[in-house]
Order: sequence, then C-alpha cells, then structure tokens
Amino acid sequence: MNRPEPKYRVPRSAGGHCHSPAGFTLVEILVAMTIFAVAVLGLAIGATSVMRANQTSYFNTVATNLAQDKLEELKATAVASLPSCPSYATSGCSDTRTSLGLTFSRSWQIIANSPTPGVNRLDVKIDWTDYISHSITISSAVRQ
Repeated sequence: MNRPEPKYRVPRSAGGHCHSPAGFTLVEILVAMTIFAVAVLGLAIGATSVMRANQTSYFNTVATNLAQDKLEELKATAVASLPSCPSYATSGCSDTRTSLGLTFSRSWQIIANSPTPGVNRLDVKIDWTDYISHSITISSAVRQ
C-alpha cells in the first residue's frame, strides 16, 4: 500500500532525532529554569540586605535623636542644677526608651573643667542591640 505524502515534513538530523523550529527541548527548559531560579535567589538575598540596612539606619536615627534630646535637656538646665554624673555608671544618670519594640539604654556623664577650666563636658551615650550591639555617643560643652 502506498501511503500519501504528508503535507509537512519534520527535518531529521543525522542521528534521526526530530528538530522542530516551533518549540523547546526539555533540556533547554531545565537550563532556563535553573538560570531563572539563581537570579530570583540573588534578588531575594539583595532585598534582605537592603531591608536590614534600612532598619539599621532607622535605629541609628532614633538613637541619635534620643541622645540629642537628652543633650539639649542637660544644656537647658541651669549649671547649678546639673546632676552629679562623673561617669556613665553613676546612679540616676541613665534611663531607657523604647521604639518599635527595641529598647535603647541612654546614659550620660558630666565632667567638670573639661576640656578647659570653667567648662563642663556633657556626654550622652545610647546603647541598643538589634542583631548586633550598637553604641552612639554625642558630646557638647557648657560654661560653668
């Protein structure tokens, strides 16, 4: 029996495998999916790093504002009324503040005749821990 000639012929390579110009092979699809998965993983890692950096910057800003607030409060106090705080460990020279569930420990010291006679140095230190420990110190000077 003679078979009718098909309308479309699929070209065959020397090995006898069919190559259709209209589609992709399974190997090509798997390679493309692997490349896509690696790219998405890289983007996810990058996004996590950016989010952590933004959060760290936010906490640095909060800590700086808390230190500046206390420094301005101490500067506004009359020199005779300044508390005696020769070191950060002195009782009554520290407090805590909370922002977004994170606790900031704030302590201050007042050093008389520093950096020159007749001048008090005010230091305010903020400590906090998110995924690592951080500390910021802001200083100013006032006349005695």
